[in-house]
Amino acid sequence: MKYLLDTCALIMLVFEPGRLSDKAREIIEGENALVVSIASFWEIMIKQQIGKLEIKETSAQELEAVCKELDIDILQTEIPQIDLIRKLPRYKDHGDPFDRLIICQAQYEGLPIITSDQKMGRYGPEVVW
Repeated sequence: MKYLLDTCALIMLVFEPGRLSDKAREIIEGENALVVSIASFWEIMIKQQIGKLEIKETSAQELEAVCKELDIDILQTEIPQIDLIRKLPRYKDHGDPFDRLIICQAQYEGLPIITSDQKMGRYGPEVVW
C-alpha cells in the first residue's frame, strides 16, 4: 500500500524515530510505498528559519538525500491538488496551510496520511497513527 507522510511524521522519522507510534513504525518499516509532499520541505525550511523547530539544521537538499536513502518519493504539487483547497471545510481550530495542501494531495492521490495530527482526519483522508 502507499502512504503519504505528514511533515510531523517525516520529522520524527528522520530526527526523532523513537517518537513514532508503533503503527506508524510498522507501516514505514513494512513493504509499503511512502511519499512525502514537497510542501513538507517548504514547511520545515520556514520553521527552521523562524526558530519553530528544535532539530538539527538541515537543508532541503540534505532532506531530499535522506528521503532517497529511505526510499521515500517526493510528491510534487499539481494544480488540481491546489484547486481542492477551495472545497475543504474551514475549522477554526485547524487552518494550517501546509496541512491543507497535504490533505488535498492525499485526497487527490487517494492516499492515507501518516500523522499524529488527528484533526487532519476530519477532512476525509484516512489518518494513520
